[in-house]
Amino acid sequence: MRRYLYNYQTIVTFSEPVSGHSVMLRCQPAANAFQTIEQEHVVASPDYWLTAGTDAFGNRILFGGANEPHSVFAYVSTGIVAVDTYFLKQRGENMMLYNQSSQLTSVNDAMKEVAMVETGMSTVEKAQLLCHRVYEMLSYVPETTTVETPACDVFSKQCGVCQDYAHLMIAFCRANGLPARYVNGFLEGTGQTHAWVEVFDGYSWQGYDPTHDRAQLLQGYVKIAHGRDSADCPVSRGIFCGHAVQQTQISVTLQEL
Repeated sequence: MRRYLYNYQTIVTFSEPVSGHSVMLRCQPAANAFQTIEQEHVVASPDYWLTAGTDAFGNRILFGGANEPHSVFAYVSTGIVAVDTYFLKQRGENMMLYNQSSQLTSVNDAMKEVAMVETGMSTVEKAQLLCHRVYEMLSYVPETTTVETPACDVFSKQCGVCQDYAHLMIAFCRANGLPARYVNGFLEGTGQTHAWVEVFDGYSWQGYDPTHDRAQLLQGYVKIAHGRDSADCPVSRGIFCGHAVQQTQISVTLQEL
């Protein structure tokens, strides 16, 4: 087991004051079989109130907001988490959710042709092969896609970022009858949030990172949330009253202690 110090910081600036700002945040590590939260702190802009809860997928959320006019919203999530080998037993999830195409993971005929693997392989072997296949197929090129880019467009462009790698692998897995889901969280080092994939092997959920061609995750990853695709578990989402344009700066650090 390894212990990590994590620090997630977001600063949202508005071009003019906004009011009635409501937010939903997924910025805290999940508490599960391979992650133990030893310390955690969340600090938000002084005028904001936050209340803890869970979403439909069992992910931890913070929801709240601020009513008075303001031009900046900032929050920091930091703490220490102990991480064991990546492994999650099935806990009564509805597997149909993760075995059917979603808006961002649908497949077309061309994708199915490329995705199909030999039927005689085990689930783990199939997942490992598909992880490597996506890694080989795509080039990591920032700003070529958006948060709304579906897997079929990623397949055509053959480039994207970690979210796109995850969506394409999920699409390929589901085309082969493998339940797969999208995961976001922290990757060891400094940067932004990271996305990867969990595949159900018939007994447990195993992690795969197609962006880095890691066919089975062991250490260096801290999970925040999961869903059918990225639309189910964004780190932050909000609405406000006003016509402002917002700019967001995100900084993530995950360091082993």
